[in-house]
Amino acid sequence: MFKIILSIAALLLSIVILQFANSVVAPTVVLNANSSGSSLGIVGMIPTVYGLGFVLGCFWARKLLMTIGHIRSFTFAAALLASLTLMMHLLQDAAVWTIFRGIMGCAIAIIMTCVDSWVGHVTPLEIRGRIMGFYSTITKLAYVGAPALLSYSAGFSDNAIIFCVLLFIISLIPVCLTKLPQPEIGPGVTTSFRKILHDAPSAFIAAFILGFTNSAVLNMMPVYGVEVGLIKSQALILLVAAHFGGLLLQWPSGFMSDILGRRKILIIGFSISACMSIAMTFPFAANQGNALIICFIWGGAALSLYSIALSHAIDHVSHNETVAVCATILTIWSIGSIFGPVVAGNLMQFSSAKALFLFCGGFHALVAAFIIMRVVLTAKRVRKEGTLPPEEMDNLVWPQNRPL
Repeated sequence: MFKIILSIAALLLSIVILQFANSVVAPTVVLNANSSGSSLGIVGMIPTVYGLGFVLGCFWARKLLMTIGHIRSFTFAAALLASLTLMMHLLQDAAVWTIFRGIMGCAIAIIMTCVDSWVGHVTPLEIRGRIMGFYSTITKLAYVGAPALLSYSAGFSDNAIIFCVLLFIISLIPVCLTKLPQPEIGPGVTTSFRKILHDAPSAFIAAFILGFTNSAVLNMMPVYGVEVGLIKSQALILLVAAHFGGLLLQWPSGFMSDILGRRKILIIGFSISACMSIAMTFPFAANQGNALIICFIWGGAALSLYSIALSHAIDHVSHNETVAVCATILTIWSIGSIFGPVVAGNLMQFSSAKALFLFCGGFHALVAAFIIMRVVLTAKRVRKEGTLPPEEMDNLVWPQNRPL
């Protein structure tokens, strides 16, 4: 495992620097738009357009990677991010910022598809969960560290945009110097939604529901906290607890998925998340201490599952299909993430704040039940036919029979 991490170290360094910069840009642009006197409608459109750009980028990424390769695609997208960020500093207009953030969403999707597929391609099956978990953990450090830096220094936030331009440029250096071989992409290789649903239905359903529910909870959790009686600062800490839980349990979840199988960990994770979601609807969750513990456990379960679902999908394809699968799974997740907050917000408006976690818990319980059904049906097929194609053997062998 250590040799694999060393081989992808330059790639991981690039993505951490880049994601840190993007995580600084996102709140800075929104805050600057708000302080400039722009309407809340325009301010709210900025993250929405970014999400739409991200979805479009997922659709375009595979073709771009197939045409010019991984290093050039990363370089193109990072240079685009640096250029647009500098232009946002020069053009003080919220409407222009909104358009630029949409294009930046597209660029980030290209970079994530590039890195996801690159890491997945060079990682052996038997340690893929651990490596993908490690990769997800260090990128989450960037997500958590950027807002912390902004909140720590008000003076820094004044120059944040220029600082991010510098980081976007610096992120190009490690990836351009890497000796890691680029994934081979077969001509005409595509992976449709239908193919993923057929070959790895558990990964398909998990990715969509994780985007659909987790984006809703993470966006609306502070609102939930205020509505149940917490003060604003306490409500924001719930979000920190959830992210911290996901950060700490990301790698252990990936490690256990290598031993027990991807679907077993997905079942456990969705089940725990469903239980914690339901717990948040009870009166004792109005106590800040109880709510923090529940949110920490919820985050540890719910926010660590995407990389496992992605690994499960990659396990089912050949090496030259890795890029297409990563792009498709990311697209599925991003589509869910666009609609989730809208649905949850309306449920909270017409019902109560607790509807947020009932919404999440219900869907996560359904996904756990679906994957259990898949495992049971596959086991019955084994008993009936005596054998299965290799792609369906995941989760049917116990740890002592798996290569370690």
